[in-house]
Amino acid sequence: MHIKMKLDWKTIQAAIYQLIEEYKFDPHQILDIVKMWVKTAFKKDYLDAEKKVSLEVNIDKDGNIKVYREYNVVETVEDENIEMTVKDGKKHMSDVKVWDTILIDITPSELEFSRIAVQAAAQTIKQNLKKIERERFFEKFQNKQWEILKAKVLKVIQDNVVLDVEWTTVILAPEGQIPNRVYNPWEEVYVLLRQISKWVWGIVLDISQSSPDFVEVILRNYVPELREWKVKITKIVRVAWKRTKVLVSTDDERVDPVGTFVGQHWDRISSILSTLDWEKIDFIEYHQDPAILISSCLKPARIISIDIKGKKAIVEVADDQKALAIWKWAVNIKLASQLSGYTIEIQ
Repeated sequence: MHIKMKLDWKTIQAAIYQLIEEYKFDPHQILDIVKMWVKTAFKKDYLDAEKKVSLEVNIDKDGNIKVYREYNVVETVEDENIEMTVKDGKKHMSDVKVWDTILIDITPSELEFSRIAVQAAAQTIKQNLKKIERERFFEKFQNKQWEILKAKVLKVIQDNVVLDVEWTTVILAPEGQIPNRVYNPWEEVYVLLRQISKWVWGIVLDISQSSPDFVEVILRNYVPELREWKVKITKIVRVAWKRTKVLVSTDDERVDPVGTFVGQHWDRISSILSTLDWEKIDFIEYHQDPAILISSCLKPARIISIDIKGKKAIVEVADDQKALAIWKWAVNIKLASQLSGYTIEIQ
């Protein structure tokens, strides 16, 4: 014998308030969820679960629950569980016609549910709540792709950094992190939302601090001439948190492409460097002459001569300039090679 429980308005209100508090949904949305709960439990206890049945639930302001079975009025019945003829429909509504919908009150005098039905309904609700949460999460971020977002570090779990982005928990995966950077709880960081993807099992945010894209979006935020196409970024190469090199160009002879990024009184570059955690950044003007281009790519080192053989460049620098040309961890020469497209050898 199954133990039955009777629904009352206080129980429904308590459920609504709990869901509002826990999930921050509006009351109308919560009421729809409660109705869904009633439908699931009702089907479990009062109807043949194997049959396809359409139900409507109404809960009035006093908490009275009514359950209706829904039928579509058709000329020829193919499924008697959800369809009826006009003749049968007139028994319930005198002016019924084909394609109308009829609701028949099937509410028991004492609406009670078994524990099994309640548990089944609760499981259905949890699944739907998760689905709603995923949709809200997706809607919140779908229009923010390729934007820089401010985040707060909550904690580090193994190799993942858990962030709070606009009151939403987001994971910064290892491939998006700055290598060897220590992420301290409660510090603020900037991340680039590269993509948001919807999967059957959930929503995934591809966020990054380490990609060259991160630098490009920051530059577009601070340099209006870039957004207006007065200057162009030809290529960006980067070793995150160590050095970035940006190849820039312009079609307007009146515009200094490098000076545009630096700004008057160094105001733009200061804001850019601050957002990049003071990562070193070099702006290089594109030049068709490979020797001039390679020399610029190796800045801040001063070059004596460059001998180009195919896609290899033999670069002569003074002894006191070799360290600058190569730089720590050979970062400068690696980035210069990537940016210019030439294998560079320092002599």
